[in-house]
Amino acid sequence: MVAEYVASNGAAGIRCVASGLNRMDIPSDHFDTVENIAAMEAAKSAIFAQQADHAVAYEDSLSAARKKRNLREKNPGWGASKEVALAMRISPKGGTHFMNSSRMMGADLPLTRQGLRDGKVTWAQAQIVISGTRNLELANRQLVDRLLWEETHNCFEQGTAKLADIVAYWAKILEPKTEEDLEAKAWKNRCIGGYQINAHEVMISGTLPLSLGIAVLQVLAGEAEKAQREPGEERSAGQIQADAFYELMTGLKVAGGVPLEILLVMDAAVLTGESNEPVLIPGYGFISANRARKMVAAGPDDELAIWVRGLFVESRTGQLVAMESRARRFGGNLKKLIKVRDQYCRTPYCNGKIRDIDHVVQVRKNGKTTEDNSSGRCFSCNQTKEAPDWDEHPTPGDRHSFNITTPSNHTYISKAPPLPGMKTMLPSGRTLGEHPPGGAPPGG
Repeated sequence: MVAEYVASNGAAGIRCVASGLNRMDIPSDHFDTVENIAAMEAAKSAIFAQQADHAVAYEDSLSAARKKRNLREKNPGWGASKEVALAMRISPKGGTHFMNSSRMMGADLPLTRQGLRDGKVTWAQAQIVISGTRNLELANRQLVDRLLWEETHNCFEQGTAKLADIVAYWAKILEPKTEEDLEAKAWKNRCIGGYQINAHEVMISGTLPLSLGIAVLQVLAGEAEKAQREPGEERSAGQIQADAFYELMTGLKVAGGVPLEILLVMDAAVLTGESNEPVLIPGYGFISANRARKMVAAGPDDELAIWVRGLFVESRTGQLVAMESRARRFGGNLKKLIKVRDQYCRTPYCNGKIRDIDHVVQVRKNGKTTEDNSSGRCFSCNQTKEAPDWDEHPTPGDRHSFNITTPSNHTYISKAPPLPGMKTMLPSGRTLGEHPPGGAPPGG
């Protein structure tokens, strides 16, 4: 009866089933409790399978409809994966990955897809099979799919790491690579990059061909060995190598002059010492109010030559209201203000780094170049909004907001994140953050 109800009521039926699960009592019997957990896992797998089927069907249907209208003939499904991402509340990149994986599973891995539908395979396991066979020829990919379900293997009962090993093992047997191929691939794939991992650290990582990698490791090891022979050296080998890497890459001393410009977003009361609310460094996170005050107070002879620009917010709305700077040489204030206001790509769930300042309503639709009609976007989302039948327009809100209407006529609201200093009122009338959790007002 549940299956029939869901089939006949669509999304409303699915939400009703979810609501019913939330009203279910937890059994007192341990076996039944664990059985419920297993059954829920099977249900999750079946839902993932249906999500995958629905995603592919939506893209195919959208493509067919656009072809009839002579829209986007070269790539009629453009933007479909981004809309799937919105529906799943994941990043656009995640939506593209999900769409590609779903299409490959449905077309080339029928047994794995059926296992997911039957609750015998988790989505994590299905992803391992998909990624492990992605680069194989179609016949070999389908062969691996069949081998995984041979009774003698029990591949899906051995954990994800083992499953990955088995898939990789068969892939290497079916399509062996020569040493020359691997070396050429290593040279082609060489790269290095980095990203911030928390408020205080950056991760630098990369891959190099063996010959280049060994040379780098030898240089770093030599620097560590040489330094540790010096009397009074207290750094670990890893610390010495990190310092050497920095010095060799930049030509600068570890504590030496790197000119910077740092934006601090704060309630004006922080600067006067009346508030200790954390201060935002856009794109990097929060620092303590005390640290921010020291940075603002640093003199012109500071060894890091830091130019600090304070951006103040109106405490009731959180809107940027003023700039101050010792540096007076900074241009493009509107662009900076928008980047500070938005912090990340404004597409819901994306959180990518801002690459473009975009018009909410395009210029070709008479959109104005104003703060109200602006949004910070990553490169991908800036392109996606140009898809046919994708519409955006500003809407009133307590913070900068605009509506997004997708080709399927779903509507989402993009609201700028709160900035330091914005006071949120609770139903009790108190201001959020006014007093510590569980604490009482002064004199209370």
